[in-house]
Amino acid sequence: MPHRFFIPPAWLTPPTVSLSGETARQIKTVLRLQPGDEIIVLDNSGLEWQVQLTELRKGEVHGQIIGQQAASNEPALALTLYQGLLKAEKFEWVLQKGTELGVSRFVPTLCQRSVAGPGGAQKQARWERIIREAAEQSRRGKLPSLEPALPLAAAIQQASRPTQPAPLLLMPWEEAAGLTLKMALAETHPPAVGVFIGPEGGFTLAEATLAREAGMRLVTLGPRILRAETAAVAVCAAIMYEVDEWISTAF
Repeated sequence: MPHRFFIPPAWLTPPTVSLSGETARQIKTVLRLQPGDEIIVLDNSGLEWQVQLTELRKGEVHGQIIGQQAASNEPALALTLYQGLLKAEKFEWVLQKGTELGVSRFVPTLCQRSVAGPGGAQKQARWERIIREAAEQSRRGKLPSLEPALPLAAAIQQASRPTQPAPLLLMPWEEAAGLTLKMALAETHPPAVGVFIGPEGGFTLAEATLAREAGMRLVTLGPRILRAETAAVAVCAAIMYEVDEWISTAF
């Protein structure tokens, strides 16, 4: 199965493609591909191109485009994950697994109990690289977007702006009772979902109250308390499973 690479649109000059930087290094030095080998390149436009390598030089790889088709493997649901900022390795793990599961947009969120900050340009670049590599590995058709970090109040305000069609907004909270994630999803088949996951220590009562007053549904994940990074992955997986159920029962 050909390796997949997300590339800048400027690298595509049909009928050829020219690759440089880290992508070229990976093709030539890490994967040790040769002229005649085939790869898939994507420019995040919804299309993918089949490319046959023609020339590999130091820092530069060239290829001939031999096919084009619509990029597949994108979920029908637009899922935004508003993730409370976590310690470095935990947050990176959420980005990786969220991408694999089909999250379309990440919004790092600063909460009252956040122990980590958003960092600077270097951290942002690292997060984007983790997302790109996870998208390539999991055969995504598009790269999830990574938004600038927001304070929780601003993130709630952003998510609850009137839009058509309106997304379903969810906040799993350990003090929530009565409404499960499955029940909330079963009430409607929304085209988009925004889910808020807390940092280490979870959301405070004041934060949960703010979310409820903005129209968000507070849901329970059951009697056990999950780590923040576990909750993020479990919730994203459950949502995508429910979406697959909607699609399979519609036909």
